Amino acid sequence: MKTAKMNGQKKILIWLLAGLTCTSLFSCSKDLDQEPEQQIPTEDVFTSGPTALSALYGVYSRSQRQEVFGGQPQIIADFMADNVNYLGSSMSDISNFITSPSSSIVSEMWRIHFDAIMGANAVVDKVPGIQDASFTTADRKMYVAEAKFMRAILYFDLLNLFSQPYQVSQGGAPGIPVVTAAFDGTITYPARGTVNDVQAQIEKDLLEALPDLSDTFSDPMLARGRATKGAANALLSRLYLYREQWDKAAQYAKAVLDAPYYKLAGDYAFYDGNTKEDVFSIQNTDTDPGGSSWGYFYRPTGVNGSGACPFSPELIQAFSAEAGDKRFAMSDEGTAANLEKRRFTLKFPSVSPAKDNSPMIRVTEMYLNRAEALAATNGVNQESIDLMNALRKRAGLDEWTITTFATTDALITAILNERRKELCFEGHRRMDVLRRGQSLRANDPEKKAGADRVILPIPQREIDLSPALKGHQNPGY
Repeated sequence: MKTAKMNGQKKILIWLLAGLTCTSLFSCSKDLDQEPEQQIPTEDVFTSGPTALSALYGVYSRSQRQEVFGGQPQIIADFMADNVNYLGSSMSDISNFITSPSSSIVSEMWRIHFDAIMGANAVVDKVPGIQDASFTTADRKMYVAEAKFMRAILYFDLLNLFSQPYQVSQGGAPGIPVVTAAFDGTITYPARGTVNDVQAQIEKDLLEALPDLSDTFSDPMLARGRATKGAANALLSRLYLYREQWDKAAQYAKAVLDAPYYKLAGDYAFYDGNTKEDVFSIQNTDTDPGGSSWGYFYRPTGVNGSGACPFSPELIQAFSAEAGDKRFAMSDEGTAANLEKRRFTLKFPSVSPAKDNSPMIRVTEMYLNRAEALAATNGVNQESIDLMNALRKRAGLDEWTITTFATTDALITAILNERRKELCFEGHRRMDVLRRGQSLRANDPEKKAGADRVILPIPQREIDLSPALKGHQNPGY
């Protein structure tokens, strides 16, 4: 991890607070007049409310990076499954399940996630001890809570990439190393633990954060771009859904749906709009270096995209089963990286400058989470159908009735199909397929949870550096 590369404490803030300048997440927020990160001496950090906020903003800023929430892990989650055909070159080894532990792409995803996690650890550890009479108790607690939320969502993302889902050994499969302490100059080598261990830490962070997070913020950019109670409830719902804790998945989804700050949009113009449809989005602007790459990956070559990630034929078939789906209308044809004419999503139109927000959690997902969880618990039920009809009505499709489905399995299959069409290109498909025991590829029925190479390898660099990781590579690599 990054800690193994540190060769002194004096400049630790350069990587903990990456992005503190006005190219950061909140781009010169009016309540923060800050120095460039290279000019902030270590002894001046975590000394006041403004410097604490700078440190927190640095965590959000680090999470903008392409390798974190800037598009790369999310497109991998769609092309390792069956929503996208990857036609580029740089990640073809991942798409073909032949990547190597020495892959620089895999290594950088791991490293930069941990950069952001260590920044969050510093906020959690240092903010409570700041001696500043003007730094209110409420703000102090809120900054720590936001850092815990960010640590939770970062660990969640890493775990999904590098570990088998809960359904393999009921969470007993190897997880990832968990570090929750701020770096103090001592290099440690944590072991992997289990998936249950990591998910327990994610749950702990979110539950501890909930009481101290803000309900919302008056600025829409902050309301959707900073962690709130709604964001924590939503991520808990996703965690419990992945763990098949259906009652809790439904409960926490309902907490979001009942909040006045979130509402299903009437059409699909909400993307990048910081509307009530958004629960939590990483905010990007045209001045953010190394930020959003969604548009580059998902747009054709004719508009300066890479043309690497068009619709798969299987996704087109899923949409074609019912004519007139307005979600499919959010696409066009263009030239792919292999020069074929292919279909591409319009969810992320910005290529240069790349400024589309990264949609981490939408209220739509809470409709889907609750509907699936209620069906898993109660079988064919009216509320699940009503929740799905809200999405289908917006999509221009016929509504379901209680008699549409003869069995629970038929309803759940239909909900998962709606989930696929609603959340395509947003990074959900791979985990939805794996957690439901399905194959990532229709032409390769062995690509199921528990199989070799359906998860990424632990980077060789980390194994070489850490005695605790030696001999603990993921099977198949």
